[in-house]
Amino acid sequence: MALGACRYHWRILPPTRDNAHSSCLAPFDAVGGKCILVDIFESVTWAEARYLCEKFGADLVTLESMNFYMELLDFLNEKGLAEHDYWVGANDTETEGEWAWLNGTPVRMGTPFWALYSDYGNDYKQEPTSSGSDSGDCAFMDKSRFLYLDDGDCGSAKAAICQLPLGASESAGKPRRLPERKAEEP
Repeated sequence: MALGACRYHWRILPPTRDNAHSSCLAPFDAVGGKCILVDIFESVTWAEARYLCEKFGADLVTLESMNFYMELLDFLNEKGLAEHDYWVGANDTETEGEWAWLNGTPVRMGTPFWALYSDYGNDYKQEPTSSGSDSGDCAFMDKSRFLYLDDGDCGSAKAAICQLPLGASESAGKPRRLPERKAEEP
């Protein structure tokens, strides 16, 4: 059979992350239908990470679909950014054990998002741990567990991933000055 006589034609689809034709403004990158900003230069608390994202008219990233999560993982690996812990926009601060994204959508528990941990034996359990305390109220992508989700102390320092919807207005994504925040009272 001659090379040109093949009956089947394979259609190769272009990647969904095409920054040359995306509607994401710098410093954001198009990833899985969202505009993403990965900040590895600052290690900040969860609240500070949210504030950082707000400075760009954005918010912490939400991982509501497996497809987007996989595209984000591919992006982080391709760019050499997989060696950091990243805050994401989920917490259980309203009610312990009831995890929600910042938009109010419940966080899917278990596989495929949450990391496994050993229960000091042959048993494995899945994050988030239910300690009954306030020490693990914010979700992050854990570099030591291949960027699966873990729950951590909201006051610990990590990098941030911010998101904007693809095609967000031109004013979004540009740094803006926010009013100074008052220090929280202890």
